[in-house]
Amino acid sequence: MEYSGYRWVVLGLAWLLFGTLFLFWYDMGTLAPVLMETYGIDQTTYSLAFTLPWLIAGLLSFPAGMFADRVGVRTAATIGGVIAALGTFVRAYPGVETLLLSQAILGVGLGIVFVNLPKLINAWFPPHQVGLATGIYLTSMMIFLSTGMVIAPYFPSWEYANTLGGGVIFIATLIFAAFVKNAPPGVEIPKAPVIEGAKVALSNRAIWGAALGTFLAMSGMVPWQALFATAAYVELGIPIAVGGAIVSLITNPGWVGSFVFPALSAKTGKVRLYIIVLSILFSALMLAAWFSGDVNAMWVLVGLAGFVAAGVIPHWMAVPAYLPFVDSRMKPEYIGGATGVLNTFLCLGGFLSTPFIIAPIAASSGFTTAFTVAAIFFAAQGIFAVLIPEPPK
Repeated sequence: MEYSGYRWVVLGLAWLLFGTLFLFWYDMGTLAPVLMETYGIDQTTYSLAFTLPWLIAGLLSFPAGMFADRVGVRTAATIGGVIAALGTFVRAYPGVETLLLSQAILGVGLGIVFVNLPKLINAWFPPHQVGLATGIYLTSMMIFLSTGMVIAPYFPSWEYANTLGGGVIFIATLIFAAFVKNAPPGVEIPKAPVIEGAKVALSNRAIWGAALGTFLAMSGMVPWQALFATAAYVELGIPIAVGGAIVSLITNPGWVGSFVFPALSAKTGKVRLYIIVLSILFSALMLAAWFSGDVNAMWVLVGLAGFVAAGVIPHWMAVPAYLPFVDSRMKPEYIGGATGVLNTFLCLGGFLSTPFIIAPIAASSGFTTAFTVAAIFFAAQGIFAVLIPEPPK
């Protein structure tokens, strides 16, 4: 079969749509002090609002996939984009209840888009390019997320940022709907039995290892993104804009690391070793940056931490794809369900840690203790690497 060059247009538009959702969500990470004062909320409530879309997206991992089987991936992702735009528009209105509602609406849109866009990649790209296309697609989250944290302090107002954000997401969704098709002519996206696949996946120790690994990865990373700029301002006197730019480096260099480390581990066949080493290294670098208290040191150390952290998640997310080649119990048709399990744990990790563990610790014992716990979470994911097999060479 000859694959059309139009696949790169499809990938680019999926990249744009996915990225805009993070661009106008993660600006909250830099504006925490402003938002807490605006809404009259404490650190824990802010953290709950900030991470709420992760929870909603996690809960929708399987329903959103089944919804796309009925209406088509393009239609489902378009509906998700419109919902996300609506949530961003609503966030411009005052009131803590409105803030939580808007974040929940954004989470619904994110959940529908997050789960279904990878299906387009599998339909449009040949097998030997799926890994590359997936890597390119995931860079949108890293690049747009970081950009949102950098540009947030420069918007004239919170209302302006959300009105603009809703408009940008809506336009990106319209462009996506106009120019993207479900699959090339003659290709049909298979309706995989995701529930059956999930049941099989949950009986497999490698999937459990990857799921718990992604859970701890997000549990350890999101608190830094949500709280670092505030902590640097409150405890170190670093301007919010500078703190936001520094913490954006957790994901900004990630698009490089997400290619480099999986390529190296593929050559060496040492996936478990890379997960363990990179997890510990990220935590050590972030703690060193915080304890240094020096802006110049933070730029370097956080940038290095972001580079190595980006090599962890791709290793976990690749497990369902290569598991059928090394474990006869895991059939190729179960990959979708297994990936849904990982997405659920990833999103729940992004939600649960910050408002219910790290933010309360910060409020009671200070940011240093809170960040130390977050670092332990991230480093601990390496424990579960022993449960996954090495990929075939």
